[in-house]
Amino acid sequence: MPNLQFAPGEENITEQSFSPSVVMFWLKTTMGVSNTRIATTSPNTLLGVIPLGYGDAMYPLANVAGVSVNTKLSVSRLIFGLILLAMGSAASSAGALGLIIVAMAISMLANAMSANLQITNNAGGVSTVSVSILEKAKLEQFREQINQRLFADHAALRHGEHMQVQNQQLLTQQQQLDAQITQNVMKQQESDPGQQP
Repeated sequence: MPNLQFAPGEENITEQSFSPSVVMFWLKTTMGVSNTRIATTSPNTLLGVIPLGYGDAMYPLANVAGVSVNTKLSVSRLIFGLILLAMGSAASSAGALGLIIVAMAISMLANAMSANLQITNNAGGVSTVSVSILEKAKLEQFREQINQRLFADHAALRHGEHMQVQNQQLLTQQQQLDAQITQNVMKQQESDPGQQP
């Protein structure tokens, strides 16, 4: 799986690796946060067991409204795992095929519960990155690191907007003052036409 790619100008990069599956612990989901964005790389799997490449995503901090950690029970994995377990138990007398089915059933049942990092953008859209339920505490620590960057970024943005408003007000006041001075000079010239400006 490729590493996260951050641009040379990005600072304070924090990366964490998570196991996306209880059973397939050697697969890794990597998440990172810098002063400008959140990056994720996670493996794609078929039925939570067979690896099929990876997916990556980038989320600019300026477009992120908030992040949260939730636990989720996948009912479809639970039901499918129970069906496979029943089939594997019935086919266990058949030998290796029964054991393979039971192993797949156990894998699906173990991964029925997951911890999710949910990234909400400014428009209300939600992106989810799932990891093993065993790594929920680690995921919550990573969420706190993102929140620190996110709130610092929003504070800097609010400060920049405040300074821009103040600069605009100062420019408007300066223009009004210049207009008043020009108007006073013109009135003075009109009242005393012989005086040099």
